[in-house]
Amino acid sequence: MTKRHLAFDLGAESGRAIVGEIENGKLELCEIHRFETQGMSVNGSLRWDVYRLFYELKNAMRIYVEKYGPELSSIGVDTWGVDFGLLDKRGNLIGIPYHYRDKRNEGTDEIIEQKMGHQKVYELTGIQFLSINTLNQVISMRRDKDPGLDISQEILFIGDILHYFMTGKVCAEYTIASISQMYDTTERRWSNEIFKAYDIPKTMQTKIVQAGEEIGTIRADLAKEVGLSVSTKIIAPGVHDTASAFAAVPAMGENWAMISSGTWSITGMEIDKPITTKECYEMNISNSGGVLGKTMFLKNVMGLWIIQSCKKVWNRFEPDLDYSEIVSRAEKATPFAGVIDPDNSVFLNPEDAAVEISEYLSKTGQPSVDSGDVGQIARIVFESLALKYRYMFERLAKATGKTIDTLHITGGGCKNEMLNQFTSNTMGLKLIAGPVEATAAGNILMQAYGTGEISSLSELRKVVRDSFEIKTYSPIDTVSWEKQYKKFLKICGYE
Repeated sequence: MTKRHLAFDLGAESGRAIVGEIENGKLELCEIHRFETQGMSVNGSLRWDVYRLFYELKNAMRIYVEKYGPELSSIGVDTWGVDFGLLDKRGNLIGIPYHYRDKRNEGTDEIIEQKMGHQKVYELTGIQFLSINTLNQVISMRRDKDPGLDISQEILFIGDILHYFMTGKVCAEYTIASISQMYDTTERRWSNEIFKAYDIPKTMQTKIVQAGEEIGTIRADLAKEVGLSVSTKIIAPGVHDTASAFAAVPAMGENWAMISSGTWSITGMEIDKPITTKECYEMNISNSGGVLGKTMFLKNVMGLWIIQSCKKVWNRFEPDLDYSEIVSRAEKATPFAGVIDPDNSVFLNPEDAAVEISEYLSKTGQPSVDSGDVGQIARIVFESLALKYRYMFERLAKATGKTIDTLHITGGGCKNEMLNQFTSNTMGLKLIAGPVEATAAGNILMQAYGTGEISSLSELRKVVRDSFEIKTYSPIDTVSWEKQYKKFLKICGYE
């Protein structure tokens, strides 16, 4: 019988339930459920309602049973990184997990420097410094005397929490734990030095499992509730969504790089072992755990979050404005009307992103743009993202000593043909877009690895190449983009 796998792919804006099966070396995907995941404001804090997320997962399981029957080989969940929940000694979740954009993280970088120092933390973890990191969040709990920290017995990241709800088994998957900045990336274990320096209970050093490893079978009560067979396995994919996306890059050879494009744009290269030199520390590059022994050498870019934030405001005045219309208007706007640094802190959690863009232009001596001009604001964002990608990849290539011949872009953002072309133009490289559902595909194929249907990463990527249509872009108008890149470097202070 054909083995079917169910992937839950949760992003910061929405989640999907996708069924996958491999037939004659090709992966077939079928989305059966989609739901919102967005954070919620509670008493002035920003949280993730993991109970509602689990409710949606159960709905999807019921939909699966209605469509396919009770037999299901496996289930796996991937999510964004850094956010977590804590369990008490009875296995109960302590509170509702915070959202990484919550303001409690403010001021934690200073504590990191005081207690151990950024360079030592980097040498141990190899993870880039971001105010949203798990370490920052845990430090904020200690600073604010959060009682939950002292009664905690385990740390589980969002995907791990959902696996726990399905199995009752407590474990953290390696790729998601690796980016916490509490994990020794070289030794591949929780860092005792980090835990001691920042007074973090060692009870939070949860058991680690690897992508492709079986966590357990579905709880009998849950199986009965949704109609699934009690033999359904829960297999960890790359729980960090970027790790699942990297697994499903349709790449060949070694000289390639990738952008996982969505709310965040994750720019990166795949390497065999971490690089934690002083140069990498100074460039704040992340050595994130990949699947099947690989390391993802990454830099975060704010990504399409900025457009998402603008759209929320624009929709107040134009309720029917969608992303395709935003791109259409951007195509008609004036090229190179201005540049922004997408990673400027004003864009992290703005009340009105379009206004922040307009003010950024004015503060940096550029011509002003009306914040209500959808097309012009969007074009500035798309152009600036492409320019920031180039800046990031130049540094990644320098640090690894590798050249980049081909750039892959996957995820929902790869549907933005304008951004794809801009990126090819400024990079001066062939760009391959697709698959859109790389994260879900990687999730499912790592489940298939866990059930013995796939034996290696190269075999997994061949399945991807044989299964999905991709689109290739070649660079054009490189002279104009080279001129704009120099302007970008100067205005954003990167010279």
